[in-house]
Amino acid sequence: MLGQVGDGTTTVVLLAGEFLTEAKPFIEDGVHPQNLIRSFQAASNMAIEKIMELAVSIEGKSLDEIRSLLAKCAATTLSSKLIGGEKGFFAKMVVDAVIAIE
Repeated sequence: MLGQVGDGTTTVVLLAGEFLTEAKPFIEDGVHPQNLIRSFQAASNMAIEKIMELAVSIEGKSLDEIRSLLAKCAATTLSSKLIGGEKGFFAKMVVDAVIAIE
């Protein structure tokens, strides 16, 4: 996959396009779509397992540590051209809003 990805929307479109590109030869060779779907589901399960391995637990962490981790997560989603320069400000705002709602 070439090119730069955006804040999520672009990533999803590029990834879906790559899946379709990779699936096309199999469809043309007569592989049943259900077999492709099962393969995509297996790959999805493997990806989820890997994510679970890499996950960071927040149990036992102080509120400041939790806020910091949440702000890092929020900042990674705010890298779009529109607000990328101020993602620290907006990440803190998002975390404060979520914690206030809880």
